[in-house]
This record gives sequence, C-alpha cells and structure tokens, in this order.
Amino acid sequence: MNKLIFLFACLLICTVTFAQNEFKDRILAKATADSSYIAINKRAGWQMYSSYLTPIKSDSVTIEMIVQHDRTIDWKQEQLVGCIKSTSLFPKTSQTVSFKLMSDIYQLRIEPNGQCYLWLASGSLPDGDSVIIPVRAVYKL
Repeated sequence: MNKLIFLFACLLICTVTFAQNEFKDRILAKATADSSYIAINKRAGWQMYSSYLTPIKSDSVTIEMIVQHDRTIDWKQEQLVGCIKSTSLFPKTSQTVSFKLMSDIYQLRIEPNGQCYLWLASGSLPDGDSVIIPVRAVYKL
C-alpha cells in the first residue's frame, strides 16, 4: 500500500513537472490537501497536496507528505514546512531523517513540538518554476 502511494506521488511529480504551464495551473488549482495530519506553513509559501502519518511499530511513525514551494527559498537551508497535529505522534527528541529522490538527498527534521523542517542535503532541484517534493520517512517516537 505504501509503495502504491509513493508511486502515485512520483507519477504526480512527473506529470506536473513535464506538463504545459496551462495544464499545471489547472492541476494545481484543483489540488486539495488532506490537512488532518500536518498543518502546512502557508505563511512561508508552502502548499500541500497530501499528508499521512501512521504508527508502524510501538516506537516508530511513517510520515508521508507531498509539498510544493517555489524557488525563492534557499533549499540548502532548513525550511519550516509545517507541524504535526497529533501530539501523540510527536517524537520525544529532535530527529533528522534522510530520504532519497533519484540521486538527490533531502533531510527532514522533526522536533519534539511537532515542527517539521525540510532541506536539500545534496544534489540539485528539479527543473521548473516550483518544486514538488514527495516526502516519505520513518522516525522514532
């Protein structure tokens, strides 16, 4: 099931990246995010397509989200993406988890207060006006 969700996220990214601007605008305008799990940092310009958190063991949680931002931020610096809503899914300690997209490595830091920070650790951003990132990682409670 998780592989299917990840494949869907990759398909969405490819579609938006390579589609014509008019098509991209229509897709983006119709996108509605499930904000049940994470409150996105809209003030900083982040947009969310989906989010999902689920405990996978008694001490671990899978975090998944598809987020978008333009190129006006420094992707090599930590950026506050949003905050986990459920206090029961907050980690006890600050944790940084890495995930790889093609040859690029991103890092997500999850704080004990639920705040999530994202940055590009190595590699380069995909082409386009805005960047859409499917995040999938596991952290400890």
